[in-house]
Amino acid sequence: MTSDIHMSNPAATRSDMQAVANALQASSPHGSTHREAFEESIALSTARSLAVAIASAEQALPTLLAAMGITHGREVILPALGETACLRAIRRIGATPRFADCDPGTLVPQAAMIEAVMTNETAAVIAAHGDGWGSGLPKIADACARREIPFIELVGTKIGSVCTGAPAGSLGRAAIIDLSARSIISGGEGAVIVTDDEYLAERCRGGDYTKCNNPHRADPMAELNAAFALSQAERLPSIIAHCTAAAEQYMVGLSSMPELLLPATTPDTQSNWSRYVVRLDETFSASDRDEIIRGMRRHDIAAGVGLIHLPSIWGTAIEGECPISASMATRTIALPIHADLTGRDIDLICQTLQLMVQRTTFRRAS
Repeated sequence: MTSDIHMSNPAATRSDMQAVANALQASSPHGSTHREAFEESIALSTARSLAVAIASAEQALPTLLAAMGITHGREVILPALGETACLRAIRRIGATPRFADCDPGTLVPQAAMIEAVMTNETAAVIAAHGDGWGSGLPKIADACARREIPFIELVGTKIGSVCTGAPAGSLGRAAIIDLSARSIISGGEGAVIVTDDEYLAERCRGGDYTKCNNPHRADPMAELNAAFALSQAERLPSIIAHCTAAAEQYMVGLSSMPELLLPATTPDTQSNWSRYVVRLDETFSASDRDEIIRGMRRHDIAAGVGLIHLPSIWGTAIEGECPISASMATRTIALPIHADLTGRDIDLICQTLQLMVQRTTFRRAS
């Protein structure tokens, strides 16, 4: 190989670079024209009335939780399988997580699993879109509405997805879209909070840097980042088409491997692919999975751990919580998907993964 195969790569096209150059020429980089246009674009694509573009994905969730008045001692329900950024957000505001186990088929919690851990102290429920495994988010949103508990939809890097006819980001009181380099479109870094609640949106905005006394103040997305992200958003349909084709090629290329369970969409869900998460069968251990990932990386392929068992990261006292999620987390592998990925790249990734799985299997048998 002459170059690495990155996990994600929202590379700049000529039109993206021209958009940034135009932004530099047209206005001060400290302005807000492009950020406001980008916010309008994202609000429209998520069927929301309001959007707040902020500087980093890391700031998004704690900013939103603080704006909702969720502070020290309040309980927030999270999927047990997820990303550690959720835990960092919970720690940052001093809240307490309660974890919902996952469905073994979809790898995301179902509504009944969320309801099983709700208490009188539950201040919010957070749930994310799965990696192509289907989603029960509308039913979770309905369950939260019945109990008058705010629901936060984590669109994450899967902007443009559709669930039961509703665009990703349209459910619950608010949603968060990750626009970091992990996403299929990006401003280089950033995130957008979308909502229909004007009061909530205003509280999420950063406020004057010199006067704001809010400890959870978020920096607004920089004007040049917004110009870059807006240019990418304008070609989102073609990016989605490319990533969908990549996922379909993965499915064909890996379908002959009995050691893998591949993600599958459901009729009511159109998942946009920012990565391709496969699952090793139950005969593989976490150390086997890690050995396979190291082998992929030695071949310059940026494979990674697919999903994390969050209860064990939060504290050793609850390592045994959510056992289905604990088992699944040891066997997931994330493979690259992005608009610059070629068919040849995907063939090479599939061949290398098959080789690494075979080597691990032979080692265990010897």
